[in-house]
Amino acid sequence: MTLAVRETAEAVPAPGRLRRFAASPIALALAGVVIFLGALALFRWGLDAAREIYFDETWYVPAARTLLKTGEMTRQEHPPLAKLLIAASMALFGDNPIGWRALSAGFGAATLAAMFAWSLALTRDARQALWATAATLCDGVLYVQSRAAMLDIFLMAFGVMALALVTFSLKERQSPRRAIVLAILSGVCLGLASACKLSGVFLWAGIVAIYALIGLMRLWRVRFEEPGEHDFYASAEWPAMTLGWAVIAFAVAPFVAYFFAYLPQMIRAGTVVEFFVGQRRMIDIMTGSSATHPYSSLWYLWPAMTRPVWCLFQVIGGSAAAWSAQHPAQTIVGLANPFVFYPGEAALLYCAWLWIRRRDVDGMIVTVAFFSQYLPWAINPKGLEFFYYYFPSILCLGPALALAFFRGGPRPRYGLAVAFLVVVALAFAFFLPVLSAQFPLDPDEFSARIWFDSWR
Repeated sequence: MTLAVRETAEAVPAPGRLRRFAASPIALALAGVVIFLGALALFRWGLDAAREIYFDETWYVPAARTLLKTGEMTRQEHPPLAKLLIAASMALFGDNPIGWRALSAGFGAATLAAMFAWSLALTRDARQALWATAATLCDGVLYVQSRAAMLDIFLMAFGVMALALVTFSLKERQSPRRAIVLAILSGVCLGLASACKLSGVFLWAGIVAIYALIGLMRLWRVRFEEPGEHDFYASAEWPAMTLGWAVIAFAVAPFVAYFFAYLPQMIRAGTVVEFFVGQRRMIDIMTGSSATHPYSSLWYLWPAMTRPVWCLFQVIGGSAAAWSAQHPAQTIVGLANPFVFYPGEAALLYCAWLWIRRRDVDGMIVTVAFFSQYLPWAINPKGLEFFYYYFPSILCLGPALALAFFRGGPRPRYGLAVAFLVVVALAFAFFLPVLSAQFPLDPDEFSARIWFDSWR
């Protein structure tokens, strides 16, 4: 964290006391707390507008009820941690709409705070980090997942935490010990992400691939024309990360965190063998045949956002046939903000160019974070896929856009970036009625927001 604070001071000059405050760890910590509390208030607002469980809540809320009542872990196609957290939410806040979703909202807010930390580690500029955080808040997907009792928001939270920690570790120069501790904590978060949904392993593999690439290029003493001091593989980069520490950080720490998520099941079964049996059950379920679903879509269609998932459509006071201005519909659709989504994907290509052409470490981290969580779905053995599986990758679009705006020329484009943020914020407000059940829509209002037939 020390490096980020120092470089933030250089990037954002300010006179007198303001400069010292802007550069202080206390100011950055306070910014993180404000982001967390503000996001929590937004996600908590109208959290109980949907009075009944919807979409995959119909699986995980009953699973949490069973867990609280008997201790039995059901829905064993996924690891246990996220289901334990939903059960904890219900134990704390009750078996009601708020109780089902309270910890989802909390982890959604934690995701946004972690996004600020990750963006700060990438950009080394507090203003740019705040901009990337605001763009992420407006992407739509974080809002939807933070208000549902599903597994994905917990996966996303631990994933962004891992990315923030590993990026700070990679850039730490003053204290090798701090770099190692941050890397180990990143490994713990990777293990916890995988203990929420097994797809957390994708990011785990991506971060291991980053280290392996750096290690191999150093081992082979690779040299390019015009080598730069800050090339991602340069010998000065990540000096503390030896092979032994890498094994501890990215193999031992993730496995231990993942293993301990199964502790309640092992205690109930009375044997550590339950851990290995649980893995066998998951493999059997995930490699079996799967039924079709009207909102399923194939992985290569996700970047076009042709088939978002409808979580809730409920006409108030009547059946679907009664839908009208007098009987509007509550709606929740997992739709990304188009004004963040499509430009963000273009920015991802710029990040890939930064990495390959300029050997930029930040471009590398964002590119690998995006594609490592996306491309493995191409070999999904179960075959049934949904657009919301793409959401962890979508979280990378805010930092990608920040790199595009602030490194895409000789000087950062702050004026253009602010204008862009105003547009995406207005678009988020416009789409909000179809992202939450708080603002029922009549058919005309609905059609204004659902632009294509494939979005229905």
